[in-house]
Parts: sequence; structure tokens; C-alpha cells
Amino acid sequence: MHVNNVSERPPLSSLIRIFLLVIIVGWMFLSQTIAIIVGSFIYEGDFISAMSDPANHPDLRDPILLTQGLGSALGLIFIPWYYLKFSENRGLGIFFKGEHQWSLVIPAVLLSVAAVAIAISPIAEWNASVAIPEWTGAFGRWAKNAEAAAEAIIKTITGNFTPTTFIFTFVVVAVIPAIGEELVFRGLIQTELQRAVKNPHMAILLGSILFSAVHFQFLGFLPRMLIGGFFGYLYFWSGNLWVAILAHFLNNGLQIVGLYLNQLGVISFDMESTESAPLPVIAIAVVIAFLLLYYLKRNFASRLTLPREAS
Repeated sequence: MHVNNVSERPPLSSLIRIFLLVIIVGWMFLSQTIAIIVGSFIYEGDFISAMSDPANHPDLRDPILLTQGLGSALGLIFIPWYYLKFSENRGLGIFFKGEHQWSLVIPAVLLSVAAVAIAISPIAEWNASVAIPEWTGAFGRWAKNAEAAAEAIIKTITGNFTPTTFIFTFVVVAVIPAIGEELVFRGLIQTELQRAVKNPHMAILLGSILFSAVHFQFLGFLPRMLIGGFFGYLYFWSGNLWVAILAHFLNNGLQIVGLYLNQLGVISFDMESTESAPLPVIAIAVVIAFLLLYYLKRNFASRLTLPREAS
């Protein structure tokens, strides 16, 4: 299937514009600034100061969820849509061209998400144990602080769920990022990287590295990069961004559901644990993941009406 280009500009120029205008100016600056202003307005106290120590401010949960959701919706959905429409004269429909038999795709994607997550668990455990070297200096200190801040915020928004906060958190953590991050990193960036490097595999690799890097959580860099590559191949094979969005949604959503069920005492497995699965389970998961991905690739290929183009 032919994937429409994001832009008629040279690919490198298009990528630079996306990175500067959409990611840095739109997502990291403009949308986050608006979200912080809203958070400061609704929080009774010094919102920015409290954000630096969320563990001692349990009343921060709802303001943080609101600002996270608002920032992601603006920066990862609205601004990319606005950029495509008014800067490139394109609509979001360019990313949703493939038509597939969803009754077969959905269960296969669901199982593959679980299998891939288990298969890469040894890498996640190793990555989480890696200490940031002292020789990294100021960058290392910043990375440690960013990691600690992200962990504190995650613990604040996922601790002691009520039915209402669970739903709110599910939307903010699973629904909005699945749509927005796939739109930006697979839709915009991977498509233009593929045009630039003329190699879909290299485009998926580079896009997944960038996807992991912008989360600023370096103790989960490698597993997040591998998951990003998984989403990238689903989009490349299918030509339909909904497939990657579904996988991303399931990956994030299953973690939130698992946390909630653990807090309710329904399951004993700790979803926040980075401990690797047992070796026999990993071996089985690797085989299942391989077979499911092979099935998905063949299923998508059999439904394409035109040959996939790399440029």
C-alpha cells in the first residue's frame, strides 16, 4: 500500500520542521505551558513547587492527571492535526488507509502485546539496574533527577485508585498517549524518516530511538525503544495507524488495569515490578511473539491492494 507523504518538502526539511514546530515548540513548550497554567489555576497552593515533591502532596493527583491529559491532548493530537492541516494541507486520513479484518487483528495484536512484553522482560530488568555513570557529569545528574521526578509522578497518579480515579488515569495514560504518540512518532516521524533514509527498517529503528528518548526515563530506554519498534512494524505492515494505536493502547491500558486489580487484591502480580519473567515463560513468549508477528505481517500483506513503497 502506498503511504502518502506528510509533506511535499524535502524529507530532511520536513523532519526538522516536525521536530522543531510539533515536538519542541508545540508539545514540549506551548502545550505544557498551557497545562501548567491550568494546573496552577485549579490547585490550591504553589503548583510548581508541589510538583517537585509530589510524594508529600497527595492532593496533587487530580491536578497532575488534568495537566498530563491536557498537555498530551494539545501537544500530541491537536497541534499535529493543526500542523498537518495548515502547514502541509493534509488531513489525518493519510495515516488510516489500510482496511483489515479487525475480528482477526484485534486478538492477534492483544496476544502479541502480552507476548512481546514478557519476551523483553530480561532487557527491562537489566536496563532498570543500570546506574548512570558519574563521568556523565551534569547530564547524568539531570537524567537522575528527571528519572526520580517521573517515578514520583507515576506513583502519585497510580496509587490508591478509586473507580473514578482509575477511569481518569486510564484515559490519561492509555487512551490519549496511544492516539497522540502514534500520530507523532509513527505517523509523522516514521513516515518522513522512511522518505529520508529510503529504508523502512532504519526508519523504524530511528523513530523508536527518538520515541524512547523524549520520555526522559533512561532506566526504561531499551524496552521502550523495542516496544516502539514493535508499534512501528505494525504500522509499516498494515498501513493503518489504528493498528499501532490499538497495540499502544493495550500495552499502556493493561498496565493500568493490572495495577488496579493488584490494589483490589484480585491479582498478586506487581505491574510496577521490573523483575524478569522465568526463563521457560520467556522462551514460550518469544516463540508466541514471533509466530503472532509473522501471522500479522502475512495477514496485512495479503490485504494490501498495492505494493508498499519505501519513498
